[in-house]
Amino acid sequence: MRILHVAKKYPPLIGGDATAVDALRRAQERAGHEVAVVVSNAPEIPAAAGVHKVGPPQTGADLDRITRNRVRTMRALRRWCRVELPRLRPDVVHSHSADLGYPAAAEARRVGIPSVQTCHGLWFPVWGPWSLRGRAEIALLRRARHAAIATVDRPALEALRARGFSRVVHIANGVDVEEFAGPRTEPDPPRLLFAGRHELQKGLDVLLDAVAIVRRDRGAGFRLVIAGQGSQTPVLRERSRALGLDGVVSFAGALPRGDLVRAVREASALVLPSRFEGFPIAILEAWAVGVPVIATSVGGVADLCGPENAVLVPPEDPRALATAIAVLLDDPALRRRLGGAGHRLVRERYTWDAVAGRYIQLYDEVRAPSRSAPP
Repeated sequence: MRILHVAKKYPPLIGGDATAVDALRRAQERAGHEVAVVVSNAPEIPAAAGVHKVGPPQTGADLDRITRNRVRTMRALRRWCRVELPRLRPDVVHSHSADLGYPAAAEARRVGIPSVQTCHGLWFPVWGPWSLRGRAEIALLRRARHAAIATVDRPALEALRARGFSRVVHIANGVDVEEFAGPRTEPDPPRLLFAGRHELQKGLDVLLDAVAIVRRDRGAGFRLVIAGQGSQTPVLRERSRALGLDGVVSFAGALPRGDLVRAVREASALVLPSRFEGFPIAILEAWAVGVPVIATSVGGVADLCGPENAVLVPPEDPRALATAIAVLLDDPALRRRLGGAGHRLVRERYTWDAVAGRYIQLYDEVRAPSRSAPP
């Protein structure tokens, strides 16, 4: 099968959508499919065979905001698809963001190619369907007229069905367990890790407040490593200094993939204090090496995590988060039990090869009408 993925981001840019597209591409190629990717024109994304960059240059940080260049990229993508789809002739176009999915789907439909959209997270359930973001997102998804929409979390599936979208399925994200294989040693002092974008969504301000509480109540016998970057990085650095956390918190920046894998292996626990989420791959990556997880009970996290494999807390609650952190720091046996349960779960249910296979089934389903249509 020939597959074209349409994505806002691609590695080394960070984000669940970038990780998912890259992992799906590699899993689908292992299965013998021919895969290409078209992405926004971010200078951080290197030139590579089968990866096409379109639109005006945008930094990775710009891609997390609604800007004029994102609208220009939609137009540029439509022009690119008009020329390249008849030449590439993919069997399916699979988009991973609502804004780029709309022009790609419109041009694909014009030449008889079905499109599939994966929603890695939705705006309208968070901001409201009548907010500017919510209205734009719903309109883009409706006008794209995708043959099917996949969501990585069940709350998003239910939200779309409630808005009248009928062909919606749930396909969770995955993880490459073998990528994280290797020795793991429990660090001393214990080391907490956050890895992801530094945006308001991720709740890092709440995490810093929680760490300050833990340090005050328990002492400084632990560390927090904050990997990644984003628009909030300068603000978070200043907040950490104001809270007196210079000896406890370190900002590691955007780590190359190999360094990120090592950081996960060296963590005592992953902390994900998000205000809202889809289906965070970071949790699966922590479990791939048996690292326990503390997370807020938002979006698809509650689908994935329970008391048997994680510690869940409400969002926007630094005191509850501090309590959860202190509990795990003081109980190595609990850390091992939770991490072990998560590790077993990802090996059984969340490999990228299994996820890619589910998407191939979906592609076959949406291609069936065109295959049976008369020439």
